[in-house]
Amino acid sequence: MDVALSILPVFFVIFLGAGAKRVGFFPEAFIREANRLAFYVGVPALLFIKLSHAPFRETFDITLALISCLSVFLVWLFSLLLVTVRAPSNAGAAASFVQASMHGNIGYIALAVVYYVMGDRGLGIAGFLAAFIILSQNTLSVLSFNIFSGTESSASASFLNIVRAICLNPIIISCFAGLAFSFFGLDLPMVFHRFLEILSSMALPLALLIIGASLSRSRMSRNLTWLIVSLALKLLLLPGLGSLLLYHAGAETLSITVAAILLGAPTATVSVIMSGEMNGDITFASSEVTLSTLLSGLTFCFWTYLVGTIGP
Repeated sequence: MDVALSILPVFFVIFLGAGAKRVGFFPEAFIREANRLAFYVGVPALLFIKLSHAPFRETFDITLALISCLSVFLVWLFSLLLVTVRAPSNAGAAASFVQASMHGNIGYIALAVVYYVMGDRGLGIAGFLAAFIILSQNTLSVLSFNIFSGTESSASASFLNIVRAICLNPIIISCFAGLAFSFFGLDLPMVFHRFLEILSSMALPLALLIIGASLSRSRMSRNLTWLIVSLALKLLLLPGLGSLLLYHAGAETLSITVAAILLGAPTATVSVIMSGEMNGDITFASSEVTLSTLLSGLTFCFWTYLVGTIGP
């Protein structure tokens, strides 16, 4: 019950954003610019502040990162095998299925859940881990579309674009910058520290409102069976596999819980954009984002409770 009481308010804010969009309170222009503000300013400021002041030895755990990334890769490989054995209706749907099965919304939803459930220490671990998972998910996402791409030139161009996007990703940059400050024991001047604290305070509420406002009301994908399978892979298999591997590796309960939340994050909204730009199935991706976001409220509660129960 305590877990649900901590997680559900996060989704109340998401529903508030969806309701505000529905009644016209959030026009499309606002959503677009607010998303840029959260992505380039708010969330990076929050991660930098929390990571730079977190004890480096408690935050930096390469085993946690490697096992989490391995879990992402294994689920990606399994989803690729599924569409190879029995393909969906078209190649675009196959590519979107593979991507949606392992590409989660970490920057907005998962970080918010971790912070409001586990506080600063949990967010410190999540900030470190997020950088590695985001790297692996984005790389495998573009690889998924390249596998089903028609031309080699477009594949190489897409790969270069994703490498550029990863290197310039403000969330990844802020995570590694915060870790560097933590490792070397550096401190910002107080005036800049307070400046970033003020900016960071808007990050997660704004991000959650944007997620709610961005939820698709488009028609449901006709690939219903594949949609259900993708939801199961993303919300159940991926966090379950990661938690199991980390448990057997002797990771502490808090770290396993953080990893389960990050790995079990609903499908990232950027998957819709990638599907549109790389010949995927936009309807499938939109349906996956909407349904996984709605269902993740339940699965977050499940994984947080389960890991807390079986942990040492």
